[in-house]
Amino acid sequence: MKKVTSKAISILAVGVFSSVLSIQVMAQEVQSAGVGISLKGSTLGPGLEFDYRINPNFNIRLQANSYSYDDTFEEDGIDYNGEIDLSTYGVLADWRPFSGTFRVTGGVYSNSNELRGSALSDGTEIFEIGDQEYRGSQSDPLLVNTSVALGSGSAGYFGLGWGNSEPSGWMFSFELGVLFSGAPEVELNVSGSAEAVGFEGSTFDVDGNSPQAQEFQANVDREVANLEEDISDFEAYPVIALGIGYRF
Repeated sequence: MKKVTSKAISILAVGVFSSVLSIQVMAQEVQSAGVGISLKGSTLGPGLEFDYRINPNFNIRLQANSYSYDDTFEEDGIDYNGEIDLSTYGVLADWRPFSGTFRVTGGVYSNSNELRGSALSDGTEIFEIGDQEYRGSQSDPLLVNTSVALGSGSAGYFGLGWGNSEPSGWMFSFELGVLFSGAPEVELNVSGSAEAVGFEGSTFDVDGNSPQAQEFQANVDREVANLEEDISDFEAYPVIALGIGYRF
């Protein structure tokens, strides 16, 4: 039978001590974890957020934002009556490098932000479509409907923020970030009759096969390209957010 040396006993004691210390650290981290709920106000619209505090350095957040409002806007020579729908759902991870209030955030959003608008000309309004100006008629007005998807269906996110993250109690936060939503996609649908300015008396059906209608459709394609260029800045959507909540 082998004799147990003092060296072996020391190694065993160190191992037991390390295991106990690891268990204590894990227990402390579990105790410091907690679920928080916050109300958010941001350029993505008002939202609700669930926040899980893993430890003093890391958080995971689930967020939903939604808002809709009516507005008028002018794009490339046409005045639209429109509606802006903001709808995003995100999964975010926070890293607090100094275990304090400052945090670095990365994540991904499901992006359904959209803008819709319509414009009607019954002969008094003039629309610049592509390289030509057009007006509708009283008997068959020219109707222009546009739909703009503000980016692709999913979008990456990066942000910098400040906020307390105690194991329990009230939470306050402020965040600056960028939603990398991607290039907007424009759809433009037209119906009714029109005449080109400078060619009065030559009314045509915009969905027809006449030479005027074919030229009109080519100008519609140019208009779509012009709109996409005008709103290309929406590829990177700025996010400014304030939040207040409570961790249980």
